[in-house]
Amino acid sequence: MNQAVTEYKKESKKFINRLLIASTFINLALTIIKYELGNWIGNVALQADALHSALDVLSSVIVFSAMFFSYIKSEKFPFGLYKLENIASSLVSLLIILTAFEIGYSLFEKHEVLHVSVFKQFITAGILFLIVVLMFLYSRYEKKIGIKYSSSGIVSDAEHIKSDLFSIFIIICSIIFSIYGLNIDKYVAIIIVIMILHSGFELFKNSILALLDINIDKKTIEDIRQEISQFDHVNEITSIKGRKSGRFMLLEIIAKFDIASFEDAHRLSNDIERRIYEKFPNVDNVIVHYEPIEKKIVKICIPQTKNEQISEDFSNSSSFLIIDYDLSRQKILNKYQKQNDFLELKEKKGIQIALFLVKEGVDIIVSTDHIVNSGPYFVFKTNNKKFYIVKETKIDSIDDLLKDISNKIYGKHTLEE
Repeated sequence: MNQAVTEYKKESKKFINRLLIASTFINLALTIIKYELGNWIGNVALQADALHSALDVLSSVIVFSAMFFSYIKSEKFPFGLYKLENIASSLVSLLIILTAFEIGYSLFEKHEVLHVSVFKQFITAGILFLIVVLMFLYSRYEKKIGIKYSSSGIVSDAEHIKSDLFSIFIIICSIIFSIYGLNIDKYVAIIIVIMILHSGFELFKNSILALLDINIDKKTIEDIRQEISQFDHVNEITSIKGRKSGRFMLLEIIAKFDIASFEDAHRLSNDIERRIYEKFPNVDNVIVHYEPIEKKIVKICIPQTKNEQISEDFSNSSSFLIIDYDLSRQKILNKYQKQNDFLELKEKKGIQIALFLVKEGVDIIVSTDHIVNSGPYFVFKTNNKKFYIVKETKIDSIDDLLKDISNKIYGKHTLEE
């Protein structure tokens, strides 16, 4: 795993743990404040809301526990328990939906403030309004951190706080309107209930989709595609698949490389993985599968004797006929002769010829089986070149020979190697 991912995990864990602990104590403080204020002015709705805040403490504990255990990796869970965060998020979203129904149910109940001075009601309303403002600012900050670290648990906790603020706001309206004999709070509450239900169902839907391994969003896929496209030799990105596990992503990428060497292709895959870890630190695991490009136009090399037949001795061939051939149309596009300029060499003649042909971009070498296990053979093999082994050195027809090569390649027959 990349160093950037490790640092990201440490940083996100620190921030998220602080927020969850803070949320737990905030909900505990709200429980006490609401209950005491409810007793002070004799407001049953406020006392009931205090019990609701007590449930929020449980909600914070659920999210915190899920986040704490989500980092555990074992032989049975090699990818970690990050989905515990999605499970916790779905539970919190259900609490949000229950909150909406609870507020809706309270609309049909009468909560009157009895034998309480107007001063006390104003003081209570003022304190609750201050709580609403502070909690709103805190929920915005918590949601910002949750989005930054892609934490569904933190985002759901922030949304839950917002839903609680709506219930407090209704109580404030109830207190203020009761002072002036107005009763429009129910109409305001209906709008708020709809907003809370929408928020809760959205969170629940996203949590369930994450548990069902829905693909990552299109924007993230496009951003990843843009990063991969910047690498040389990446000819095509076949697919990018990913799934969310808590706040982390697991990716599988298939790409086609314009590289012949297996070692170079493997090196490029590693470079792409490192880039993704650096640019997307919430990626916990990425696998890059690479495929060779299926060429439709290939270079075919025929080592020849002076009589323009196939040479049995590759290293001492008089010349090399190189043909650009369209496999799909079975048509010669271009052909040219290269003289063997290495004939005078006393050592590693065949290897030098093979290296020269590799630089020429040759894809297929036509030869007898004498080339097998020789120096040139291993040079070509290392560079992923193919061999078309013939038994007869006499060429009756170049076109027939090329068509036979084409049929074997296009017919998905494996060339002899």
